[in-house]
Amino acid sequence: MVMRKKIGVLALSLASLAVVWLLLGMANIVPFLIVLPQETSIRAHASFAVFLLLVSSWAFWNED
Repeated sequence: MVMRKKIGVLALSLASLAVVWLLLGMANIVPFLIVLPQETSIRAHASFAVFLLLVSSWAFWNED
């Protein structure tokens, strides 16, 4: 159970950084890291943040 919590904290931290990076990229302050061919940069970066949030929700699910 301890490993799930560590994975959750790590994923939540990375998701927070990805969301901040997404917002800064939308304001053209920093460039986007993820650029996929024939996809917009915002969608690719947002999907990375959503994936990390899903991982963190799995880790904290049924936490006692």
